[in-house]
Amino acid sequence: MATWTFEGYMGSGPSWTDLGSNILVFSGSLTDITATVEVGHWQDGTHAGSDHPGTDQCGANHMNNVKYISATEMSVNGGATENINDSNLAENECTARWHFNHSSAVKMQNMKLFVYDGTNESNPAPEVEMQAFERGVGATSWTEINDYSDGVGGSGSAMSLGDKDTAATDHYFYLALSWSPESAGPKQGAKLKIQGEYY
Repeated sequence: MATWTFEGYMGSGPSWTDLGSNILVFSGSLTDITATVEVGHWQDGTHAGSDHPGTDQCGANHMNNVKYISATEMSVNGGATENINDSNLAENECTARWHFNHSSAVKMQNMKLFVYDGTNESNPAPEVEMQAFERGVGATSWTEINDYSDGVGGSGSAMSLGDKDTAATDHYFYLALSWSPESAGPKQGAKLKIQGEYY
């Protein structure tokens, strides 16, 4: 039997914690889940929200925020601009991780991450831009996975994830995610999906 959990580094400790039924919320503040993100800017905070956004469910420590600065640069939790790479972004600084668990040891391949409109996996998420980065595969730049105004998004714009060539019962994908609205108003339609094969 296989299970997936989407986790944020948050709460008491902090520690990697399953978001469960909560929602990934990008906001304009490291601490205020209700702060809006200005059109054409990138988020300053990332949170686990009970709704859109609902109440903050992060606990004592908020989820990490990795902000897109340029194609090769980031800012972690409001810090100085740095090159985005495995040396500068620690696992416990990533926005989130996907945790795959299987009852027996397996390998994974052909994994990919994409964002879509929540209905049709071929469609971009409406009126948002999103950048993604996978830590641990030697990447040195962001990958654009959604740009609604340019028709980028959906499964056709997926970011390939690293294979897991060593059989194990647990596999982890450490991700930085950054988001920008293209227009004013709430943006609730974007859905993240990871898919691939295990064997």
